[in-house]
Amino acid sequence: MPQLLEILNSAGEYLQKKGSPSPRLDAEVLLADILGMQRIDLYAKFDRPLDQKELALYRKAIAKRANMEPVAYIIGRKEFYSREFTVTPDVLIPRPDTEVIVEKVISYAKSFGIESPEILDLCTGSGAIAITLKLEIPSSQVTATEISEKALEIARKNAAKLGADVSFVQGDLYAGIDKQFDIIVSNPPYIKSQDIEKLEVNVSAYEPRMALDGGQDGLDFYRRIISESGKYLKRAGAVFLEIGDDQAGQVASLAEKEKIFAPAMVIKDLAGRNRGVYLKRVK
Repeated sequence: MPQLLEILNSAGEYLQKKGSPSPRLDAEVLLADILGMQRIDLYAKFDRPLDQKELALYRKAIAKRANMEPVAYIIGRKEFYSREFTVTPDVLIPRPDTEVIVEKVISYAKSFGIESPEILDLCTGSGAIAITLKLEIPSSQVTATEISEKALEIARKNAAKLGADVSFVQGDLYAGIDKQFDIIVSNPPYIKSQDIEKLEVNVSAYEPRMALDGGQDGLDFYRRIISESGKYLKRAGAVFLEIGDDQAGQVASLAEKEKIFAPAMVIKDLAGRNRGVYLKRVK
C-alpha cells in the first residue's frame, strides 16, 4: 500500500499542474481531513500506509480541488475568528478580511461603553459575523437576517454547535424586523453583476451567486441598507459595512444623502486596503 508522504507529494504536484494557488497546503488539508488528524501529524506519521478506502476518498477530494472547488466546501468547514464554522455551497465562505469588521464592532461597543449592545447582522450567510459578535460580547443581543432558507439552516447549525444565542430571522434585509439596534453590521453582496464571471473559478463557479451579486454597479444592497437604516438604528447608533476596495467613496456618498450620519470613516484591512465603512448616526 502507498505511504502517506508518497501520496501527499504526488497530490501536491498534481494540484500544482492544475493551477491551485496553494497546492501543497490543499493536499495536506484534504488528507488530514480524511485521516481525522491535524496537518502537523501528517509528517509525524509520514510512513503510514493508506488503505484502499482512504485512498479512494482522497483521490475523490483531490479531483474536486483540481476542478477548483474550494477546499472549505470539500471538507465542509472554515475557520473564522479562531472558531470552526460549517460551510456548504449554500453559503459564502467566511474570509479573514471580514474579521476586521468584527473587530471594529467589538472595539466600538467597548469604546462607547455599550455594555449590552443590540446588534443586527444583515445577510448573515453562515452566521460567522453574528455568532462571533455574540460570543465575543456575551452580554449582547444579536439578531441576524438572511433571505436564503438553506443558508439560514447552516447559520442555525453553527450557532448551536458553537453555543451562541442568536435570534435568526428569514427575510430580505430588514423584513421581519420591528425594533431598533445600537449597531447594524453587514457583509452584503457587492460584486457587479457583469464582473462575477470574471472572478476566480473557485468563486464564480462554486459560491452562491446571490451572496455575490450586488447589481449592475455593485451598490444595490448598500442603497437599501443605508436608506432604510434610519428606521432600525437607534440615535447615536452605528452601521458597519464590508465593501469592495474601490467602493468606499460611493458608499460614503450614499450615506451622506441620508443626512443622519457623520462623514463616513473607512476601515482598512491588514494589507492596508479599504475593507469597510463605519457610519455613525448623529441625527
